[in-house]
Amino acid sequence: SFAGQAVSLTALEFAILRTLMARPGSVFTRELILDAAYEGNIHVADRTIDSHIRNIRAKMSTAGCDTVIETVHGVGFKLGRCEAAR
Repeated sequence: SFAGQAVSLTALEFAILRTLMARPGSVFTRELILDAAYEGNIHVADRTIDSHIRNIRAKMSTAGCDTVIETVHGVGFKLGRCEAAR
């Protein structure tokens, strides 16, 4: 939950967010996120992560949290600070 509002994440979205939360401030490549979020040898396109990140951002934004995940252009993603939507 964020600010007392429940945020419903899929298991995969939660795994991605948990991965980012494990090392706040660290930048994760798509490949690192894929390895952490998808257990086993499941082969998916690295851009699949972009869709999941977009979904997480939308769900958190609905709960009033913007910038939960920041894009580091040319590298990957990192955990951002939850700032109230304006």
